[in-house]
Amino acid sequence: MSLLRCPKRLFRSRAGRSTNRHGLSLLEVILSLAILGLSMGIIGRLYFLGYRSAMQTRYRSEANMIADTKMAELASGVLPLDGGGGSIDENPEWRYAVEVQQSQQPGLLLSTVTVTRSDEVIPITVSLVRFIPDPDYEPEEDEE
Repeated sequence: MSLLRCPKRLFRSRAGRSTNRHGLSLLEVILSLAILGLSMGIIGRLYFLGYRSAMQTRYRSEANMIADTKMAELASGVLPLDGGGGSIDENPEWRYAVEVQQSQQPGLLLSTVTVTRSDEVIPITVSLVRFIPDPDYEPEEDEE
């Protein structure tokens, strides 16, 4: 007896009754669609989180480069030591602020460069603090 002649043998239940099942029930279709929709929602959310994280990393890296550039300009004398700030000419959505104050160590100035990008979705603020030699400092001579 071959299986081709008696296709009902493939679908026998435990009780011995034959069941002619040719498709999926409505409950199975609804359940599979619910699982598919939920998994697609989760995958979409994970995609958005990955994109946001990548953009935040990119912006933070760009802010670090701008802060380092402005600090180098401050140390070399291109930017004045009286503080200030403004926007970046090449990239106008970035703004920087420079703050210079006396430190506890004579002859050194404590300089802070803060770079911000005011984005509605991913706001970034990076500050860089360094000591810079005071160009107006004259050491006192020891008289003995």
